[in-house]
Amino acid sequence: MVGPIRLPMTAQDVMTSHPRTCSAFSSVLEASVLFQDAECGAVPVVDAGRPVGILTDRDVALAVANNPDLGSLPVAEFMRKDVVSVAPDASMEEVTELFSRHGVHHLLVVDAVGQLQGIIAWSDLAPHVSDASLGRMVGEAGDRR
Repeated sequence: MVGPIRLPMTAQDVMTSHPRTCSAFSSVLEASVLFQDAECGAVPVVDAGRPVGILTDRDVALAVANNPDLGSLPVAEFMRKDVVSVAPDASMEEVTELFSRHGVHHLLVVDAVGQLQGIIAWSDLAPHVSDASLGRMVGEAGDRR
């Protein structure tokens, strides 16, 4: 008996589906609670389900020193607006290439009409890509900081 045919992995196979999100008007404190509750390091910022940015725990940590009232400020002041997205059916090669080309730590997975479907952290790729590919992505992301 022949087993099921295994198709190549896609972004949808490795993404975290339906990630916790916030709006650009959410406070940094609200977003920080999401980091803790969801045990994640990045929260997509959405408007009507479409990504408009991403806030990472690193963004918040770097802003603390210059903003004593950081918790009450809106996420829009600190989020990264240059998000990189990928389609759910993108191949693993496309996913790793986007991480490398853009030097990001997270990709947002969006459908054909721009609605957020999931998020991929580079750590989500570790079990599925070669050590060399993962090392290249980490190195290139570090070079852009």
